[in-house]
Amino acid sequence: MASFLLPEFFTLLAINLFQMLSMLTCLLEDRLPKAVPYIYQIAALAGYANMLISKSFFAVFDEHMRFWYCFIYLLMALANIVAINVYLAVSRKLWSLAKVWASAVTFPTVLISMFFVSTYSVTQVSELPLLVLQIGLVLSAMLMGVCISIFLSPDLIRKLIMRRRR
Repeated sequence: MASFLLPEFFTLLAINLFQMLSMLTCLLEDRLPKAVPYIYQIAALAGYANMLISKSFFAVFDEHMRFWYCFIYLLMALANIVAINVYLAVSRKLWSLAKVWASAVTFPTVLISMFFVSTYSVTQVSELPLLVLQIGLVLSAMLMGVCISIFLSPDLIRKLIMRRRR
């Protein structure tokens, strides 16, 4: 069955994620190093170069090869989103900002990415097991729900801890 998604869609998604990271890190300029937005701009330009190379060697690379290097580029973008979340939480000790980042940026982008990768892998004979993608999609949705509930009621954790102590 033919897919409606080409593997280069994942590169375009990752380019958009790097651009989003660049803009959001500009808003957090006092909490992150000054060079971070520019690094993400360069990463997005590298994605455009990846698209150019992919277009030039379209006939040489088969679809599995194109899928894997586009998927790895998407994984790099997702890893950077998670890395900013960890940096804010662990290094800078900004737990409230890290919770907001996790519920507003990290889990929705992981959820959307997992959805598109699972959609692509269902229609293609790819190496990714479908069960792993479905489990990742369900876990991302559950974690996003937990983060949103904690964000909307910060006293929820305190109440749960007090209930366990009794």
